[in-house]
Amino acid sequence: VNLTFRQSVAALSRRTWAYAQTEQHLLLHCEWFRLYYHLVRAHESLAQEVPGLKRRFRARSPAMALKLTDHLWTVGDLLHHPVPQVI
Repeated sequence: VNLTFRQSVAALSRRTWAYAQTEQHLLLHCEWFRLYYHLVRAHESLAQEVPGLKRRFRARSPAMALKLTDHLWTVGDLLHHPVPQVI
């Protein structure tokens, strides 16, 4: 996960032109990827076999494996979901 995270957040990858201008910007980018990784991205190792069909697998995300959601989210779903305010 460490390499995947570093490669996906441009400000953390080595030899890049991208850099985080502020600490808050870097935190927001890291949180965005964390949500994408857990809700949108299907993980091959978490695929679940479909009963009754040979060699058929259902793509799953880590959130689906933990039964926090029942479907793969889209980026649109992620962008339109209300964010709770932290006090």
